[in-house]
Amino acid sequence: MTGDNSIYRRIRETREYLGLSQKAISERLGCSYQAWQGYEAGNNLPGGRILQRLNMLGVSIDWLLSGEGAMIEGGDDSGTLVNIPHIEARLAAGHGALNDRLQIRGYVPFSRPYLQQKLGRGTADGLAVLEVSGDSMEPTISDGSLVMVDQMDQDVSGSIMAFVFEDCAYIKRLQKFFGGIDIVSDNKEFYPPHQIRDADLDQLIIIGRVRWIGKTL
Repeated sequence: MTGDNSIYRRIRETREYLGLSQKAISERLGCSYQAWQGYEAGNNLPGGRILQRLNMLGVSIDWLLSGEGAMIEGGDDSGTLVNIPHIEARLAAGHGALNDRLQIRGYVPFSRPYLQQKLGRGTADGLAVLEVSGDSMEPTISDGSLVMVDQMDQDVSGSIMAFVFEDCAYIKRLQKFFGGIDIVSDNKEFYPPHQIRDADLDQLIIIGRVRWIGKTL
């Protein structure tokens, strides 16, 4: 065992604060389960790549290595707000549209503990809020709803995804199949499923997975 034993204690405290199991945090950080067990047991220390990914979850690397300051970057551990940029763009739940301007029009605040509990994230990195246009995802997502898109989660596995195809932006459910990807709307009565074949996948750009939906009633 090398180094300061308190570092290993803070590594464990970090995982517990994020509300993740050893297996879950190792998967999120891209290290092996055995490696993370070794970090907590004091057998070895995480390298720069793992520290960087912990920092992306909002953990202060200065605190982790030295014990000085707050655990959560830019906060006092008591539940600070994270401002997610609201992008000047619209995702089409219909026939597809994307504004030419991709400017920030404002920010939508979320509590850091909420993001950590629901997304395993503590910062706004890779997160964006966009407006949805159209009714193809009714009743799940209505016209004019806001959605939070996690650009770091691009796993096409039946989730609702924001993506660009043939220069138009959409929000639909995507599901891989042998030979391509199924595009599925929740409002199936008016928007039947269709497919993108492997030959056309070079025109598909995944923006990210939809992780939150907000709308007025």
